[in-house]
Amino acid sequence: MSEEKQYVPPKSFARLADDERHRLLLEVRASRPQGEPVWVFGFGSLMWRPEGKYDVIAPAYLKGYERQFRIWSLRGRGSPENPGLGLCLEDCAGGCHGLAYRLIEEHLDESFDLLWKREMGSGVYKPTWVSVDVEGHGRVPALTFVINRAHQNYTGPMPIEVMAKHMCDAYGENGRNRDYLASTVEELRKLNKPDPFLEELLSLVEARCGKRD
Repeated sequence: MSEEKQYVPPKSFARLADDERHRLLLEVRASRPQGEPVWVFGFGSLMWRPEGKYDVIAPAYLKGYERQFRIWSLRGRGSPENPGLGLCLEDCAGGCHGLAYRLIEEHLDESFDLLWKREMGSGVYKPTWVSVDVEGHGRVPALTFVINRAHQNYTGPMPIEVMAKHMCDAYGENGRNRDYLASTVEELRKLNKPDPFLEELLSLVEARCGKRD
């Protein structure tokens, strides 16, 4: 089977039904750890563009999950005609460095609504409560977004050369796919936690289609 036939994106954007999205919101809020503030663990764009109102943001480490570009992006960082790749969390034996931020309780309704609008449009994520080590705050429960492997937008593992090909020129409502990758790499460098795989991927993308303007 050729690479072109093996890694075929969906033909259109799948939107999660409003009632299902609302049901998941109620379910997540009902399962919130009692007596604990709400933290959100960001592993991608939530690192440099947090959503909602928060009063603390700090480096964090999530054990048991890894950051992967394994989502077909048909809207935010790509299109059905030129699909890009988005980040997700997959369970693993290792871990993932990122940023965690603490939502302000008085603005929780607004913050959840903004998060759901941004992250839960297609249903490719499973909102999940996890245990995160936050610098200066110890281990806290936090909400993050784990891949739904049954979703049509899940790519599965993909060779790095194929990833670079898809990410090179993909562009969506939130900008260029390669800028999304470069921003992720930049944030991890700021944390002094560079990801060797993403560094290599960025080098391949830049060699193929140039650096950011």
